[in-house]
Amino acid sequence: MGSLAPEPAILTTYPSPAIIKITLNRPRSLNALNISLLTALVNTLHLARTERRRIIILEGAGDRSFCAGEDLKETLAPATGTAEELRVAFNLLQDITRLTSSSESLVIAAVQGFAIGGGAEIALAADFVIGGPGAKFRFPEVPIGHAATGGITLRLTHMVGLLKAKELLIRGRFIPAEEAFAIGLMSELVEDPKSRAIELARELESLPTISAMSSKAGLERAVFPNMEVSLADEVNVASYCFAQSDAAKAFENFAKRNRTSNGNTKHTPESASASPQPGPECSVSTTSEAHKGPVPASTATTDYLRSVRDINTAFDNAVKSFGARSFLKFGGKTYSFEDIDNRVSELAGGLAYLGITTGDRVLVMMRNNIDMVNLWLATNRLGATWVPINVELKSITLQHVVHAAEAKIAIVDAEFVQGLEAAEIQCDYRLFIRGNHDPKTDLETLYTLGPPVKSATPVAASSSAAFLYTSGTTGKSKPCVLSHQYFILQASALIETFGLHQDDVLYCPFPLFHADATALTVIPAILLGATAALSVRFSASRFWDEVREADATVYDFMGATLALTYKQAPTSRDRDHHVRLAWGVPIPKFAEDYEQRFGHPLYTLYGSVEASLPVMQQGPRVLGSCGRVRPGYHLRIADENDDSLPPNTPGHLLLRSDVSNAFFQGYFNNPHATVTAYSNLWLHTGDLARIDEDGNVYFVGRVKDVIRRRGENVNAAEIEEEFLRHEDVVVAAAFAIPSDLGEGTEDEVKVAVKLRENSLAQEADLFDWAVQHMARFQVPSVIEIVSGLKRTPTGKLEKSWLGAEGGKKFEIRNRPSKETY
Repeated sequence: MGSLAPEPAILTTYPSPAIIKITLNRPRSLNALNISLLTALVNTLHLARTERRRIIILEGAGDRSFCAGEDLKETLAPATGTAEELRVAFNLLQDITRLTSSSESLVIAAVQGFAIGGGAEIALAADFVIGGPGAKFRFPEVPIGHAATGGITLRLTHMVGLLKAKELLIRGRFIPAEEAFAIGLMSELVEDPKSRAIELARELESLPTISAMSSKAGLERAVFPNMEVSLADEVNVASYCFAQSDAAKAFENFAKRNRTSNGNTKHTPESASASPQPGPECSVSTTSEAHKGPVPASTATTDYLRSVRDINTAFDNAVKSFGARSFLKFGGKTYSFEDIDNRVSELAGGLAYLGITTGDRVLVMMRNNIDMVNLWLATNRLGATWVPINVELKSITLQHVVHAAEAKIAIVDAEFVQGLEAAEIQCDYRLFIRGNHDPKTDLETLYTLGPPVKSATPVAASSSAAFLYTSGTTGKSKPCVLSHQYFILQASALIETFGLHQDDVLYCPFPLFHADATALTVIPAILLGATAALSVRFSASRFWDEVREADATVYDFMGATLALTYKQAPTSRDRDHHVRLAWGVPIPKFAEDYEQRFGHPLYTLYGSVEASLPVMQQGPRVLGSCGRVRPGYHLRIADENDDSLPPNTPGHLLLRSDVSNAFFQGYFNNPHATVTAYSNLWLHTGDLARIDEDGNVYFVGRVKDVIRRRGENVNAAEIEEEFLRHEDVVVAAAFAIPSDLGEGTEDEVKVAVKLRENSLAQEADLFDWAVQHMARFQVPSVIEIVSGLKRTPTGKLEKSWLGAEGGKKFEIRNRPSKETY
């Protein structure tokens, strides 16, 4: 059987004899320009002129892009690679402008999504530019060493003014739809530009032919009398720029992102479009954008991130480069880099006065606040280690965590002093209290004790910056020793993979004793000169209000917090925000509905305190996958003996890294646990996962969160997600309880459920629903409706307090099989 013919690069349709609609037909590549598309478009425009079509409509296939510019995966000189062949391609680009701006036909560009580089230039040579709410323009040539073509260097000045034209061409930033319309890049901004283009074409079709064509020609000649000179000059400049090393590097960097990094995963581009294609810095209005996948950060950003190896240097650089810019938002107040630097200097002086020096530990038990960030940076400035602990801890658990830190100073909120005293902690540390107003012990006193420390103590990349504790959901919380470079590498991974940039406001509702708020919010802000917006705690009812108040562009989520936000009643303000992306784990089954409702994409990853971020979404989202292995990391799915398992077989997730300080350095003062974690020279994550033939990784669950039931390994997280599909269920916790078959036998499944307020559902109703909607082995034997479910401060369900007692028991053995439901 013969192979199918390739899809044509251009599609033409005829809404009427006078109208030709030309569709750029490379939707999987964001309709990027290669030599085939260029040639076909020029030939089709010539044909339209020959056939004397009165109206030409230009559009891009699909909803994501009008045209994403030159495709850097494919050279514009595929036959010989010579400068002469390249000039032919450049002249084809110029011909498109000649055949649209100078055509007797009236040309309408329907910009649905991205119009970048050559794509923007094609669109803006039209007579009518109709954009949708997701339209994004960009001229990225200068930042990557290329040169603009299509006559845009002349046309843009007349459209937006000289200063604005310089700013757009030289900076190469994205121009969202509303701004594009306001400055004159679009003639109309509508919900559906493709439909409106047809409507306008039919309106223009009814106009007197000669007067319409003559008016167009007269206006073009009056405004652009030197268009041919400009087109010729652009070809010369473009040819010269492409001969320089900067342009070659753009191709090289794009290629690097697509090489196979190890035996387990292959990096495929999210599309075939050019290096300056749209990244996560663009907000989206449809779910199709979320499926595109994240686009890496710029080369300049990546080069800088590689040069920084410790938090002190990163913060010093930020203060020098971004001093007056907003760094932190908290409690309705905004603090610049200089503001925080001044306070950090004072606090470091106080800590130094008390004898804190290299290698010492400063324990902190505080809710999120500015002082907590100041303490972190001040402690690191002295070469010491910051140890934030969970504010929910009490009694023996609190005693264990404080003892494990061996801190020289402890600083706590006043509300936690009584809990510390009740835990009868016998530690030799000096206590300072935030909010007690006693000059001898008040935190504010620390800001005044000694002369400010402006210069940081030199530290190695491997020097300890902080201890973050494991969650303790599967055993005692252990302090993980995390180096300075560990934090830089985690933040860099987030920046590079999701394309974070300086204008972002990163909102995090999670506590600062967690990696999300520290390594993945505060440190990216420091590295980029961006803003970190922190909340005291996550609140489903207040979440979007806080996002709006912070003017956030990015936020992170946990599966549970996303579900709680999603379960809030829809409102007219669901899209009233500036968020362009959110990232977190896991991606729930309702993700596409969430994206559509709130108008932004969700990205995912896999990580832990010990392992950092070895797996991240690096292309279009694959259903159920948390991403692919990042360069520099190696992943093995193994059996109980650490031997590799075949693709698609669940097993223990083991990791290695070629990158220094990518993982934690061990559990403090716990060599046995450290050696166990690194047995056989692999980091044992304690998680179960599988990997498919294409390198996509699928998180299965924690080893201790998998229930063995009648020969099946039942994933508690999957049961919980299934229950969330019930309209009355707000939160569900699945866990194992002893089987009636006796001690030593396999487990049964119990689910504790919190319902919506005023719900009339009973346990029996939930059981019947589970039988109808879930796999037979997932249906719980016991269901208990509870008033609330305890969580860790990071949103994880705390199941240690749940037991077999309570709830109603059901028997599924006598129910008909699922095929008869």
